[in-house]
Amino acid sequence: MNTLQRLAFTLVLLSTPLTAAVADELSAYDIVRKMDQRYTGESSRADAKLILIDRRDRERVRDLRLYSLEQDDMEKSIVFFRSPSDVAGTSYMNYDYDDDRSDDSWLYLPALRQVRRVASGDRSGSFMGSDFSYSDINGVTIDWYDYELLDADAEVGGEPAWLIQSTPKPAFADRVQEETGYEKSHLWIRKDNFVQVQGKIWVTRGNRIKFFSATELKEIDGIWTAMRLQMITTRNGEREHASVFEFSEVVYNEDTDESLFTTQAMQRGL
Repeated sequence: MNTLQRLAFTLVLLSTPLTAAVADELSAYDIVRKMDQRYTGESSRADAKLILIDRRDRERVRDLRLYSLEQDDMEKSIVFFRSPSDVAGTSYMNYDYDDDRSDDSWLYLPALRQVRRVASGDRSGSFMGSDFSYSDINGVTIDWYDYELLDADAEVGGEPAWLIQSTPKPAFADRVQEETGYEKSHLWIRKDNFVQVQGKIWVTRGNRIKFFSATELKEIDGIWTAMRLQMITTRNGEREHASVFEFSEVVYNEDTDESLFTTQAMQRGL
């Protein structure tokens, strides 16, 4: 599940609306599981801008293209940075396994002409200078967490939602700390389509709290897609930095060559 929910796109299943009685029977875990198991297509392609905003509202914009491919036992995803020149040619790839294995992730930096594996201890770090971490991009295993329904009648943007607290299970606390750097999270999940539209994330170190939002929801080929993802980092209650993913095009279920998801393809680029 990714505060970013498979951050690269925050894609969700177009669900049949639930009756009030059925909705009331869902546990916090049931709700999160429905969100996590959404249909995202067999493959996807998206063009996006990653906008980095400092505390003085100065912006840096990075253009990228993202691909994903669903297979029997894993989901593969890759991100290619196209501009500006200081990041052009950089690529990031992740294999997200369906079982309890940790993800495999790689980063290619053209200046070094080298693909390096991203260690689990590095995944709590910033993804290409943004407020999203590598773990936000990759997603996490929902069974590592306990869930508590804090508010069954919350609202976000006038839409009914559940507010759920997520905290690491004691058996997985060290692993969560290493891979995410997060202490706990609050998730606002819409009742009509199981989209996580808001989040509050307590960072273990630095007295920081992150605020996530997914907006501009659009239905594409029967799949609800958030066209704008934002993460704001605050420290001692003040905004420190912010990042926005803006998607301009998302295409599902087109023919996607599996050879695109290799370290050789990372070096070749687009």
